[in-house]
Amino acid sequence: MVKRIRIAVIGARSSGKSYLLYDMIHAFELLGYHPEELPLSYPHSSFGAYFYDTFNNATGGMRGTERYACRPESHYGAHLRHGRFGCRLAVDFLNIPGEVFDLSNTHLRDYFELKRHIERKGKGLFWLQEWRSPSGHLLRLIVPPGFDITQHTPVKALARHRHGNYLQWENIASELQEGQYTLQRQKTVSGRYLLHHLTELYTDSVLLTLEQCWSMITQQGHLDLDDYKANQVLHYFYPLHFCEEATDIIICDKLTDPHSAGSLTEAVASYMDLTKRHNPNVYLAFRGADLLLGSYAPFSDSSQAPQLARKPSLRNTLYSDVVSLLAPLLRTSQPAPEGLYLPDEWRRHILQSTGTGIGNAFWHLLNASVSHNWLGRQFHQLRGTKSVFELSSAPDSYLPPHVYLTSTPIDSHLRIYTSDPDDVTRFYCTEGSHIQSFTQTIRQGNSQHLCFGSYQLLTDVLLQNGLYPSGLRNRPPLLKYAQSKL
Repeated sequence: MVKRIRIAVIGARSSGKSYLLYDMIHAFELLGYHPEELPLSYPHSSFGAYFYDTFNNATGGMRGTERYACRPESHYGAHLRHGRFGCRLAVDFLNIPGEVFDLSNTHLRDYFELKRHIERKGKGLFWLQEWRSPSGHLLRLIVPPGFDITQHTPVKALARHRHGNYLQWENIASELQEGQYTLQRQKTVSGRYLLHHLTELYTDSVLLTLEQCWSMITQQGHLDLDDYKANQVLHYFYPLHFCEEATDIIICDKLTDPHSAGSLTEAVASYMDLTKRHNPNVYLAFRGADLLLGSYAPFSDSSQAPQLARKPSLRNTLYSDVVSLLAPLLRTSQPAPEGLYLPDEWRRHILQSTGTGIGNAFWHLLNASVSHNWLGRQFHQLRGTKSVFELSSAPDSYLPPHVYLTSTPIDSHLRIYTSDPDDVTRFYCTEGSHIQSFTQTIRQGNSQHLCFGSYQLLTDVLLQNGLYPSGLRNRPPLLKYAQSKL
């Protein structure tokens, strides 16, 4: 049996999405999961392609996530197998810019209204065409009835135009011609089929077909196509729909950003309230834990560091020790102990992102993710755990469950890599007279990823999806709380 996990990673630009995913891919390996060969029919890009697409060879850093036209190829995934237990896992993730949820509630409602109209359409309006290249790669297009793409003169789109914008029929015709694709078969499909398979379909053709068939899709719905285009509801249709399919949603936040992720988490909570049927697991990941560590002793004396590569429990102990010292300081202005560093502006940032009660920020999103129906309440009572409301109102509630401090630029020798002032995507450390790049140190095998915070976050993701990594019995109490089942 194959377990499927679908992860939506959402955050503003430079919030740490790309680095978090980079680290989580490596954390899978640390937890014993290794990739299998993907079939030719696999609709998404591989984990290896993610490194290629986001790694900046010129600087040794990671490219940021810009506004882009989302297609199945923008989606990354893998088939993983656990080397010891034989467990098989199908994982895919989507890197979603925060502006997708900058839409007002009215525009989010517009998305769901259009989706309902599409769901009501039976066969006859949407036609599925499957095109195959000589290498075996498959493109699945949705076209209007009676459509013939050969009637469109092929026009090649510039790469930068293709990245940020969806294509027209003549551009799709050019891609089919250049890739030597031939039509294999076609059949009519329902609106429900289209939505269920959206992340496998060539997005550009779906959007063009929706526009071309707009009046037939939205009969008596009074939906204005120009409004939908101007408000970017169509441009963001793919990531909005993926969040309905996701098993897990991770909100990324950067401690040094002047704006917290509080409004973003509330927007995602409003979105989830509108779905009315889906309760994904939710998490909040702060980037910048390396800045909090200051002169914390374990990172000043790395003599015990080699053990981290062999004993996962030490990774958890180290992480838990740091958070246990920092968490109580969120309710006080006292200086951080043990060489840690938590300035007032970062303390306020964390509180604004997590919220101080169930009605706002991440507490709100956490509550929206929990099933409040009769069956959900019965499971809650059987587990004997506290409700989200009880947790949020507890006097010692410093951080909500499923909140993590993450930091990519730390290796398993406990070397902290700092940001290059000339390139914010590149991290380096000085050791003696040598300057070392984080990505090059890791690639050359001179150290492992520490995956500080992201290792614990991925463990939580696996737990919430019914998988039990090794080392759970020895978890510190703080991690048991953070990774609790709600």
